[in-house]
Amino acid sequence: MKNKILTIIGLILSVSVVYAQDVDEIINNYFENTGGADNYEKMQTLQVKAVMNQGEMQLNMKMIQKKGDKLRAEIQVQGKTIIQAYDGETGWFINPLMGSEAPQKMPPEMLEEMQQEKFESELLNYRDKGHSVALEGTEEIEGTETFKLKLTKNNGDIEYYFFDTEYFVPIMQRAFVKSGPAKGQETETYISDYQEVGEFMMPFFIDTRMNGQSVMKMTIEGYTLNEEIDDSIFVMPGE
Repeated sequence: MKNKILTIIGLILSVSVVYAQDVDEIINNYFENTGGADNYEKMQTLQVKAVMNQGEMQLNMKMIQKKGDKLRAEIQVQGKTIIQAYDGETGWFINPLMGSEAPQKMPPEMLEEMQQEKFESELLNYRDKGHSVALEGTEEIEGTETFKLKLTKNNGDIEYYFFDTEYFVPIMQRAFVKSGPAKGQETETYISDYQEVGEFMMPFFIDTRMNGQSVMKMTIEGYTLNEEIDDSIFVMPGE
């Protein structure tokens, strides 16, 4: 009996050690298989053109990101352009559907959401960012066996990443709504249709779900990498 107990304890300890070692192995394989950590670190700008479907509504969207967490999103709605932008400090928006084309500063909750949209993956050099990552075993996601990684950010926020156990690409991400009427609710973002874009493998289809129901589907039309972008497009007009 004593030997059996020692054997069981040994197995538990050995599994714990493997998990501790495999966290970085999974993350390293992910970056290696989708473009290389060095290339991700060197990336300076990213532009994405996509079509978003929310229920029966179809919207054309262009997103522009630049290192330093600068972000600008342009969405075409009813022949008008809604703009949301963040220059690394100030968030602002223009929404002509609200009766004005004048730029306005974002309210705190809207700004907080914008600040969560990091240019660089939170998993890249995660320790340097003050984050921690734990492997919570495996989980089947829509018929695919995945590694389940729990990311705890330096501010306490928690996200889960699910990596295909064969190719080490993320096929789903689970997070929690930070603000608004749905605050605290769980969202699941399913990522698929990986294709080559230069030196990278990028997803071309994203499906965001809440309570098991799809709330937004995004079909990527194209990516543009490392094109020079002037900082002025992120700055609020008149600032």
